[in-house]
Amino acid sequence: MDEGNKALRKDEKKDLNTRHYAGIVAMIVLWGVCFAWYALPIAPDAVEHFYSRGVYRYIVGAVATVTGAVPFSVMLVLLLAAPCLYVALWIGNWIYRRRVLRLSHWRGAGWGIKWMLFFLPALWLWFVLFWGAGYQRMPMEERLAFDVAGVNEEEIKRIEEGLLAIIHSDQPKRESDRNVERAVNAIAEAMAMTVEEWEGRPIRMPKRVKATPPGLFLMNGTSGMCVPFTLEPHVDGGLPDTSFVAVAAHELGHIAGVCDEGETNLLGYVAGLRAKDPYARYAVALNIYRGIKRKSNEARERATQRLPQQAREDLERAREASQRYRIDWLQKWSWRAYNQYLKSQGVKEGVQSYGRGTELLVYAWRNGHVELPEPVPATGENEPAKTE
Repeated sequence: MDEGNKALRKDEKKDLNTRHYAGIVAMIVLWGVCFAWYALPIAPDAVEHFYSRGVYRYIVGAVATVTGAVPFSVMLVLLLAAPCLYVALWIGNWIYRRRVLRLSHWRGAGWGIKWMLFFLPALWLWFVLFWGAGYQRMPMEERLAFDVAGVNEEEIKRIEEGLLAIIHSDQPKRESDRNVERAVNAIAEAMAMTVEEWEGRPIRMPKRVKATPPGLFLMNGTSGMCVPFTLEPHVDGGLPDTSFVAVAAHELGHIAGVCDEGETNLLGYVAGLRAKDPYARYAVALNIYRGIKRKSNEARERATQRLPQQAREDLERAREASQRYRIDWLQKWSWRAYNQYLKSQGVKEGVQSYGRGTELLVYAWRNGHVELPEPVPATGENEPAKTE
């Protein structure tokens, strides 16, 4: 009986060694592919044609349909469960190797380290395949043949006046008008139509944007996140309704396959302004209006005072939510880290790329991708303007 057990353990050890060397080979291959992706980048037009308008369409259609079918965040569940499962497997494997196979403690300890070196490049390639390759696509200015002549003050003023007209005309008149789910669905629908118009290929957009526990993002100075591994758009649950809708438009833009932050802002802006739901248009127009850079504090104050009362209150609620949860040192650290991440993906401007949204909106307006109502002379400081 003992001889039989010894023979069995010997066979198990032989199989274990075979799997060990196969794992090392697979690990080397995975790291090699990761290195090749960044050392030998693919031409942007090839990424655009084969990935962004090809492979990614099928991935998002399949994955977002599954993850979007449940109300909770699949990624948060994975983040909580995966480390626990990994540690449990590591301990179990350690015990098995020591007690059954009579191997040393070092062989048991090495199992976790070896598989960590395997999982890291696997996660890296998962990220690249599901979303990250889109960082290498053609710039939106080239894709849409924008007129990129310098933006002048008259154009910014025209955009500002058009946004102000939308805010006045589409502001919610009853509390029931503030339907976040309906507004997000309208933005997702408008975004799908916009992407198909711009890129000539349909795309399936998730209808649900998931709220996180309040403060999860706001504590580090952000407000939402697109999770590339599960293609789930998330918005901080601590945001008030109007801000939630505006941030949701941005995160949906990422799900549509746009990685650059400024370009994502533009897609969210256009989809929001094209949405059939008035509250969606109001929320996005208010977000753009707030983000326009003005020359002085006095100019910003004058622009704010031109808003209707509830719009000013919505901006104040957003500011209060940001201050309530923000942790200053964490915000500084996370933004520095995110800045380096963006640059590592080829976004030269880093976090400064967010600021391109208004400039790109002017380009899109020049090219007829955005329609804004004509400015109406004000007849009172906060009297609603009317659109034609």
